[in-house]
Amino acid sequence: MRVMTVLDWKRTLYALLALPFGLAGAHERLAARLLGRPPREGTPRYLAAAGVSVAAIPLSLLVWFLVWRIATYGLFWDPTTAGESWGGPSLAGAWFVHFFCALGMTVVAMWLLRPLTDLQSRLLSGRAGAGTGVPTT
Repeated sequence: MRVMTVLDWKRTLYALLALPFGLAGAHERLAARLLGRPPREGTPRYLAAAGVSVAAIPLSLLVWFLVWRIATYGLFWDPTTAGESWGGPSLAGAWFVHFFCALGMTVVAMWLLRPLTDLQSRLLSGRAGAGTGVPTT
């Protein structure tokens, strides 16, 4: 089983920024910086890469929303509804339960982003013929 690394977090940023950077003509620098990809080898397929972005951007937004929301969970705590919260009635219990729910969703979203960002990078660099398999454990 492959563990999460810093590269997985970089993939979430790449998924958010690949389309705007591609439209601005700066995709190669973004891929080199975040994914360690070599320079372009062929003709980029922008339309196909934009299609991949339709799936990758929401997953990336979900990851960063969950990280932000759990990090700031105590700021949104309402003691009057504490008894109805998962893990309540204490803030610590509610944070604990919500943290692990968010962690599970983040792991799945990052796992799904791996093949999407690889495919997107290959499409934009002209290497679209390379393997596009789903990661295995």
